[in-house]
Amino acid sequence: MKNTYVKWAFIIPLLWWVYLFFTTQIVVVFDAASYEDLGKMILHQGWGEFFRTGPNREPLFPAMVASSMQLGAWWGIAYYYPLKMIGTLFLLLTMVFSYRLMRLLSIPRMIACVAVFYLGVSPVMTNSSMRLWSEFAAYPWVVLAVLVTIKSWRAMDNVADDRRGMRKSIGHGVMVGLMFLLIMSVKAVAEGVLVFYLWPFYWLIVASWRRGNILKAKHAAAFCLAALLVFEGAVNMYKWENYQTNGHYVYTPRGDWFLYGNTACRMQPLSLRRLGAAVAYVPGLGVCPAVFGTEDCDFWSDRHAEDVAQAKREAFKAQGATEAELSHYYIYDSIKMVLANPLQAVMLWAVEAHKIFFWESSIAFVAYPDWLEGIFYAPWLMNGLKIIMAFFSWGACVFSFCYLCFSRRESWQQSRAPVWVLFWVLHFIFWFTAMYSLFFVIDRYAFPLVALFMVLLAFMAHKIARFFVK
Repeated sequence: MKNTYVKWAFIIPLLWWVYLFFTTQIVVVFDAASYEDLGKMILHQGWGEFFRTGPNREPLFPAMVASSMQLGAWWGIAYYYPLKMIGTLFLLLTMVFSYRLMRLLSIPRMIACVAVFYLGVSPVMTNSSMRLWSEFAAYPWVVLAVLVTIKSWRAMDNVADDRRGMRKSIGHGVMVGLMFLLIMSVKAVAEGVLVFYLWPFYWLIVASWRRGNILKAKHAAAFCLAALLVFEGAVNMYKWENYQTNGHYVYTPRGDWFLYGNTACRMQPLSLRRLGAAVAYVPGLGVCPAVFGTEDCDFWSDRHAEDVAQAKREAFKAQGATEAELSHYYIYDSIKMVLANPLQAVMLWAVEAHKIFFWESSIAFVAYPDWLEGIFYAPWLMNGLKIIMAFFSWGACVFSFCYLCFSRRESWQQSRAPVWVLFWVLHFIFWFTAMYSLFFVIDRYAFPLVALFMVLLAFMAHKIARFFVK
């Protein structure tokens, strides 16, 4: 009976995807048009042209588009169909890996099946897996990164004083580095995430060394070095290729000016009205304009931040500044502004971070059958679902954090305890969100975290159910 629940949790979403596969159409506008152009460039002119005309967007999704175009040409069909096949395959893998995470948390099959089922039929997850935008390309790697980290952390309890044991620790580090490299190839924010995500291993090096456990310290250090060398080695090779072919030592061209634009806006004098507008801007749904008016709300938009950065760019260009000089100015002046008023910066980062919870029902760029569009674009239904899932996602994170804080000390001393699984899930969500909050959070940036939110929701539901059953 239990296995039946598991089967249907996967079979029903699969049948739903088959229906959507044949009845939906991809709408190619905005970023989707850019990805389409990059896919054609890679397919017909090769990667050399991709680098020469760069720096361009992260490479994995354009490569998928190019591969889909090649498959479409071989099969005599539009490339949208192979791309949707890849998208649904990635969503299926995400469901499988998420189910594995839930079982590591000792979540009952019934609750895990409900969470996995929702992950497979969620409007935003199915929509994002069948459109020409890059988010779905990161889905399985995020969950896998957490799973591999958990396995690596557990392995530190049984390190062997021989070459085979050291190779095992290095192998775990390589796997973590590769998972983050795959995330990086879709979302460049992963570079900052990895550096901070590994801090428990840094702590393990120091703590083991101080306790005299030199062997564990060496293995933890080997793990960290392997993860960072694999990741940073590949990333810097990519940056070097950009520098050699287009003169820009960057992974993507957006980070520095986006950081500056948003920091410059946040560090302006802050009134209660402006702070209120920032908070009201978080959920979207037209709340901010209805309360504070369009002018106050536009101040917190990504478009305003882009305008601020562009104005500074034009002023510097008029003075003959190079791209490298402008990039350095963006970064160093952003740091200077933050250090001048760190409390305001941290407060507004925290406000910005809360946008990550409003992920559901952010559907677009796919044409559905008329009956389904009537449902998906019904404001009362979709806005209600957005608010409900935001509340549950936020509640699950807070619940998990409190659970970790009040867990017994003995639990933390056992690396195989569920508390550590919960820690790594929440740990990834925190740093992924923190890195984006330095810039600007829009709904689709949260999509790679949805599977982890569902894991935490399932955990919260399990603990609450146990409390009432007792």
